[in-house]
Amino acid sequence: MSTPISLVGSGHMVDEVDRPLQRFPAAREAAAEVWLQREVGQIAGQTDAIRAFSSGANGGDILFLEACRHLSVEATIVLPFPPDVFVGTSVASAGGNWERRFRALWHDTPPSRREVMNLPVTAAAYTACNLRLLHLAREAGNVHLLALWDGQRGKEGGTAELVREAEKLRASITSADPLTLPPSN
Repeated sequence: MSTPISLVGSGHMVDEVDRPLQRFPAAREAAAEVWLQREVGQIAGQTDAIRAFSSGANGGDILFLEACRHLSVEATIVLPFPPDVFVGTSVASAGGNWERRFRALWHDTPPSRREVMNLPVTAAAYTACNLRLLHLAREAGNVHLLALWDGQRGKEGGTAELVREAEKLRASITSADPLTLPPSN
């Protein structure tokens, strides 16, 4: 039997239209989707024991969870707040169909693989959620983080902080900048 792999997915949220410095414009979604499906597929091909963990923000998190679903990789979703609150803080801001996609992922995930931390709405709650994801992943196997981010150190509770925490654990980390991914055909 293969060594279990715990795949953690995280990434920037899709840029709001008025964001002055682009990190993940909506036009890069298809390229990010291709990259995540390829990476999840390659890692899943290395073991017959894989679990995935992510939150559910628009952009990188939802794309990661959809890639897992497409490749039949069992995923656990962890939210810092109840789903309706989380949608308001981390899903609906980018417009588009992110809320529908989040709700489909949430409702199609068995309750045993959904966790709501019920924290107050603060930046620290996102940090706590990141730490919870890594804790669950460590319990399940060797941690491999897939991060869809620009490589810049960012705000509390964001992808950059999750990367730093994964580095402390000596987790395997694979990352890609949404702006430099090759266009998808």
